[in-house]
Amino acid sequence: MAPNRLSMVVGRVVMGAARRVKPLVPKRLAAAAEDRFFGAVFHLTRVTNDNYGNGTKEKPAGLGKNR
Repeated sequence: MAPNRLSMVVGRVVMGAARRVKPLVPKRLAAAAEDRFFGAVFHLTRVTNDNYGNGTKEKPAGLGKNR
C-alpha cells in the first residue's frame, strides 16, 4: 500500500472512531481535549516556523547600505 493511501486509511479509521466515541464523552472534557490538542498544534507550528539563531537575522527596514 502506498504511504499516501495508508495515511488516508489511518486517518479515516481514527476519525470514524472519534465520531463514535464523541457522544459518550462529556462536553466539558471534549472541549478541554480539543483546546489542548489545537493549542499544541499551534505552538508546534509556531516554534517550527520561528527563526531561532541560525544566522539569518533580518535587518529592520530602511537600514541598508545607502543610509
